[in-house]
Amino acid sequence: MHWNQALACGTVVIPASCRLIIVGETKEGLPFCYEDSFTLSKADGEQMTVTLETMAIHPLEKLHHVYFIEFSFFKRGILYYALVDLLHLETKRCLCTLTLTTPPQLLKAEQRQYKRIVPQVRTPLTCRIIGVRGQRTHQGNAFFTGQILDLSAGGVSFMTSTRLFSPLELELSFVLPGLAQKLMLHAEVIRIAPFGSDAYRVAVRFNQMPESTAIWIEEYCSASDG
Repeated sequence: MHWNQALACGTVVIPASCRLIIVGETKEGLPFCYEDSFTLSKADGEQMTVTLETMAIHPLEKLHHVYFIEFSFFKRGILYYALVDLLHLETKRCLCTLTLTTPPQLLKAEQRQYKRIVPQVRTPLTCRIIGVRGQRTHQGNAFFTGQILDLSAGGVSFMTSTRLFSPLELELSFVLPGLAQKLMLHAEVIRIAPFGSDAYRVAVRFNQMPESTAIWIEEYCSASDG
């Protein structure tokens, strides 16, 4: 749906609740991920203003560089979403105000199993955030690491100290035990849960993976489980 059409037909209303997923990096070059509900307070054909009231420390204080921002909202049970750019960020006392570009069009959501194994040896992986909900930016250069907890041809779960959100898109690279070939796959974060006191268990679903690779992983899991 085109943005101006969404304004005209009342799909986008002012004021309204919306969510932002903000991904970037800190001054130290570490991944920065933040998600929260904002209030859409102003919008026209070119830009919009969203605000966040906070009683604590400014949540975007450590943000140094923005890779991408996803704007989303629900209307009559349908999720609408799009990538937008940050034009201006202003903080006054307990109010955080962001001026964002409006997207050319809004996208709608959609949705989609395998033998799963737990590696018997320590299996590290390297990750990079490359987008959100199927929208790829490839602007991020902040890498982080994790340890694979379980694997299937449909996805992987891993432990990491980096805080992530669904539905971020990741680029994963890892080598399975007993093999020399490095796999580099794209995946979407679908679930996050606390893991110990300072880590997270992240479940991701592989996407746009060649069928030959899916079959190869499925055969590997079947052989490892046998």
